[in-house]
Parts: sequence; structure tokens; C-alpha cells
Amino acid sequence: MKETTRRNVEAAFIGEAKAYFRLHAFAKKADEEGYPQIARLFRAVAEAEAVHARNHFSLLERVGTTEENLKSAFESEEFANGVAYPEFLKQAWQDDEKGAIWWFTAARNADERHARLYKHALENMIAERSVLYYVCTHCGWIEEARPPEVCPNCQKPRDYFREVS
Repeated sequence: MKETTRRNVEAAFIGEAKAYFRLHAFAKKADEEGYPQIARLFRAVAEAEAVHARNHFSLLERVGTTEENLKSAFESEEFANGVAYPEFLKQAWQDDEKGAIWWFTAARNADERHARLYKHALENMIAERSVLYYVCTHCGWIEEARPPEVCPNCQKPRDYFREVS
């Protein structure tokens, strides 16, 4: 694919992915305000945007073997918690943006955990074992085997964790 088209496809993918999450937030708000039909519309369009994002992503040919994908995911998490979030945090501290500081810190900590999980999976690919994963719906922390009583990252109780199949 030519470079300009590749950049356009990447931009389209990012836009569709953002729209998916934005529309789910809009749907939640519509539900809270008593507009269930509008909430359904937002969720339907969000699902359509997810289809678009998947289609754009497939054009980018970025899905390799499982081992390559684990390495890529590990490197992405390492970059996020080692480079991107420290820069974001530095600016948030300078701007005294407490909400951004809290969320950037929580995301950085969760991403560090994600990197360890990917590294462990890479090291144990041959002896793949069945593991249950639980994600904190507040901060994105992941636990293996069973959810903790309290999230070690954001201190939310166990009922914030959802099992991932």
C-alpha cells in the first residue's frame, strides 16, 4: 500500500475506534437521562463503527503469528508505561490537572501489569495453560485466576472486576 493511502487508512481506523467508544459513552448518558431508544441508536452506530475499524485495520496487515502479536503487544505496553505516560504525567503535573494525573497513573500502572502478563505468556507459549483473567472495569487492572478483594491499582472492590472469556 502506498504511504499516503496507508496514513489515511490508519487515520480512518483511529477515527472509527474513537467513535466506537465515544458513542458508547453517549449511549450510557442517554440511558441515564431516560432515552432508551436514542441509547440503542448510539450503540447500533457504535457497532457499525467497530465494523469499519476492523475493516480498516485488516488493510494494514498488522496481525502476525501469535508470537509476533504477543511481542508487538508487549512492546506497545512497554512504550506506553515507559515513554508515553511519563510524558503525559509530567505535563499533567505542570498543568496541575489532578484528574489527568490520577487516570494517567492508573493507566500506566495497569499497562505495566499488562506488559508483565504478555511477557509471561511469551515465555510460556509452549506450555499454554488455561488461565482466567479478570479486568477492573474502573481502571483496567488485570488479575489472573480470581479477582482480588480490592483492586491493587485503584482500590475499587471485587465487584468491579469482570471475567474475560
